[in-house]
Amino acid sequence: MNQGNPIIILGGFLVTSEAYFDLKETIEKKYNRKVYIVDVTKIDWIKTNSKAGWKKILDKVAQYVSLALYENKAKKVDLIGHSSGGLILRLFLASDPFNGTVYDGRLFTRNLITLGSPHQAKRATRMRKFVNDSYPANYFEDVNYISVGGKVEIFSNKTSFITKIVANSSYKSISGNKSCDGDGLVPLSSSLLEGSQKIVVKNVVHGGIFGKEWYGTPLVVKTWWEKIIWQ
Repeated sequence: MNQGNPIIILGGFLVTSEAYFDLKETIEKKYNRKVYIVDVTKIDWIKTNSKAGWKKILDKVAQYVSLALYENKAKKVDLIGHSSGGLILRLFLASDPFNGTVYDGRLFTRNLITLGSPHQAKRATRMRKFVNDSYPANYFEDVNYISVGGKVEIFSNKTSFITKIVANSSYKSISGNKSCDGDGLVPLSSSLLEGSQKIVVKNVVHGGIFGKEWYGTPLVVKTWWEKIIWQ
C-alpha cells in the first residue's frame, strides 16, 4: 500500500483554484503529500455544456498528472474531485476515446476521492448522465473509489442564507425528493457513489458559500481523510 502518491485536485463548477488552497495546505502539512490544483477558469466551466468543454478540462487534468508523476518520480497519483470535478475525473479514468483523445487515467490512478459529487441523479446534465451511464459505480477495479457526502440541517446555524433558499429545490431537482439528506446542494443519495467506499460527514455543506464548514475546511478534511481505507 502506497500512501505517498502525489495528489491532483479538480474543483467544482465555477469554483476557481483559490477556494482549494486550505485543502491543499492541510494535506501537504498534515499528511505530507505533494498537492496540485488543476487551474480551471470560470470560462472553462461555462463551456462544459459540450464535449469540447469537458475535453479542455480533461486535457488540463492530464497535464497536471504528467507533471506530478515527473516531479515526484511517481508511478501513480491520487485524484480528488469536488462536485462536478468528481464526474470529470471518473471520465478521465476511461480507456475509451473521448472526443478524439484516450486519457486512460486508470493506469496512473490509485485512489479517486469525490467530495459532494452529483453521481447518481434522476435529472442530470447530458454529460453527467453520459459518465454515470458509461462508467457506473466503481467501474475500474484497479482504482479505489471513495465518495464523501455531507449531511447538514438546512435551517440551522451551520448553513448560509443561500443554502436555506436553494437546498430543497436542488435536492428535488437531483433526486426527486426535496426532503432528503444532503450538503445543502447535493443529496447524499447522489454523492455516495454506488460500489465505492462511502463516507458521510455531518454538519458539512457543499462549498464555502453554503456555510462555514465545507469539504475543504481543515477540520473537515481531517474527518474524511482519516476514514479512508487507502489502497
